[in-house]
Amino acid sequence: MNEDRAWLEEHVLGSGDLLLYGRLLEEMNEIPPGEIWQELRAAAEPYLAGGTERTAVLHRKVDALIEALVSRDQRFGYPPPFCHKGCSNCCHELVYCTDEEARGIHGHCKTAGIAIDHARIARQLRHVVTDERLDHTGATTWNDQPEADQACVFLDPADGSCMIWPVRPLVCRAHLAEQTDQHCRPHNGQVNPKAIGISYIELSYILSAIFTIHRDSIKKTMGRLLLDLDTRPAKDVRTR
Repeated sequence: MNEDRAWLEEHVLGSGDLLLYGRLLEEMNEIPPGEIWQELRAAAEPYLAGGTERTAVLHRKVDALIEALVSRDQRFGYPPPFCHKGCSNCCHELVYCTDEEARGIHGHCKTAGIAIDHARIARQLRHVVTDERLDHTGATTWNDQPEADQACVFLDPADGSCMIWPVRPLVCRAHLAEQTDQHCRPHNGQVNPKAIGISYIELSYILSAIFTIHRDSIKKTMGRLLLDLDTRPAKDVRTR
């Protein structure tokens, strides 16, 4: 067995499966298996050893990596991502995050005095199909909601900005559009074929590793994790 695969089997996978993301999911059959295991381990190992600040460290690492990748592409003549403050079409879809990211968001909101619209979250969750574990199955009627309910509860309607920008989830950081955000909104989980995204394999490895580590929470969705934090006794809200 490949050494990197053996490490992942012991420390990450256990009896579970890999949760693959983005380009890695699309291209894994064309990538040598040894390279896949090596890159996944390179993403997972420092994170698992990162202690209580590992999510914040990971967010900074991903932000810096995106900046470096965009700069590299611009040197080859490619335009930067279209994404900018206020575009916000991608802020009208279901958001996934880890349990640690949810705790970070929850704590940030308390410190910054940001009210979490629990009633809207509860309404949104009625449009998310789940299994007996309350994991999202992939099916959704998200776009059948009133327009006002489709937006993320942390999207500022005044200027289209993110109210939790410093602690926004990995998926929000890695979601990059090219040319326009006009087609960024999926319809009930179906991606608009006109959408043009920028998908970096380097980010796919990181998100695949982190999603796999947090597979018990990632499918709960950000909304359900936040609601759970506000209904759980205070002594149980802690960082593992």
